[in-house]
Amino acid sequence: MYTDILIPTDGSDNVEPAIQYGLDLARRYDATVHALHVVDSSPIERKLDLTALETDLETLPDTWYEAGDAATQQIATRAAEHGLDAITEVRRGIPAREIASYITDTGIDLVCMGTRGHTGLDRVLLGSVTTRIVRTVDIPVLSVKSKLTEALSESEIQGGFENILVPTDGSKPAREAVTHALDLARTYDATLHALYVVDRGAYASRPGWTWDELQQVLEQNGETVVEDVQSRAAADGISVAAEITHGVPHQAIEEYCNQHGIDIVVMGTHGRSGLTRQLIGSVTERVLRSSDVPVLTIRGV
Repeated sequence: MYTDILIPTDGSDNVEPAIQYGLDLARRYDATVHALHVVDSSPIERKLDLTALETDLETLPDTWYEAGDAATQQIATRAAEHGLDAITEVRRGIPAREIASYITDTGIDLVCMGTRGHTGLDRVLLGSVTTRIVRTVDIPVLSVKSKLTEALSESEIQGGFENILVPTDGSKPAREAVTHALDLARTYDATLHALYVVDRGAYASRPGWTWDELQQVLEQNGETVVEDVQSRAAADGISVAAEITHGVPHQAIEEYCNQHGIDIVVMGTHGRSGLTRQLIGSVTERVLRSSDVPVLTIRGV
């Protein structure tokens, strides 16, 4: 399923868990590793926009490019240790824009990116670059918190995923996520967990319904959805666990992860909507912010 895996790097410790997971995925899928560093010209470009000054961006310090070379070559060296082909590149520009351009130019089919964890009272998790990539690219994005470096060793990560969670509501993005989750479960010989959450908040959007009526409809839909996942898993000989629960979706997903030792969450997103191009569905966004395990987002086109 994955033949070209991109690991963008800024050379910091924040990206280390993403490197480890990216290399392990590449090893499992025998994929080519792409290591990309973008020399960030956005602060300079913003300043030029404000001042209307003219300058040559080619004069950015050589040390910035040298640092990018070192960071990408380090990934290439580690890939070679696993017998993997690796391609390195250093570009100059606005990071999110250049990463998206690289994806298009080279046919990348999976991106592994680091995040910085919770910051501030609003618990904004994703770094701005990761946020933009998740929101705008058409391929799967694996978001990995930087603090996982402290929690897991490289050997533990290489041990693979044992429990994969796919929350599903039967929508097209969710079905796409199930396809990826099934493939990961086959590749890692993992147990697939299918979770449907009867959303308590849905009652407010159904005027004229009693809660008992709506709950019955949602539960019936949940049974249909998880049975479909079970059927697809059984056809592939994949071990599967399924559960229908009640509550606030992102909270229920987090609780399930904690209770069942989930190693990765695979979720669909709702695609671009409106002029702001807000991609992430509210549930997926909240899971990205709160999850302590890697989250693979699959955009519904």
